[in-house]
Amino acid sequence: MPINWIAVARDVSIVFGLVLASSFAAAQLIQATGEEVTALVIGLSNIFWGTVGFAISGCLAKVQRFKHLLMVAVGLWLVSFVNVAMGLTPVQFWAVGFLLILLMMGLGGGLSYLFVRSPQVEHPASSA
Repeated sequence: MPINWIAVARDVSIVFGLVLASSFAAAQLIQATGEEVTALVIGLSNIFWGTVGFAISGCLAKVQRFKHLLMVAVGLWLVSFVNVAMGLTPVQFWAVGFLLILLMMGLGGGLSYLFVRSPQVEHPASSA
C-alpha cells in the first residue's frame, strides 16, 4: 500500500502544533507564577502532548498504523530542525531527539488501539 503523504503532512502538523502550543502555554503559565522556565518542564510537556498527537494520528490512520506513524515521526523530526536553525537546540540534541520522538510514537500509537481498532481483513472462504 502506498504512503498517503497528505495524511502524513496532516499528522506531522497535528503533533507539531500540539507540541508547539503546549510548550508556549507551559512557558507562559510558569512565567506568570514568577518561576523560571526549565528545559525539564518544557520537555515533559512536549513528551505528553507529542504522545497525545501520535495517539490522534494513530486513530486517524486505521490501516498500516505503525508504518504511517513512523513516517510521521520522521517528518516531525525533520520539521523540528527549525529549533536548530533558530539556535534553540544544538544539533546533537536534535539528532538524539529522534529517540524521544520514537518513544512518543510508540506510546501514542499503542494508545490509539484503545480508541480505534484496526479493521479486520476478511479472508475468502477456502473451497475444499
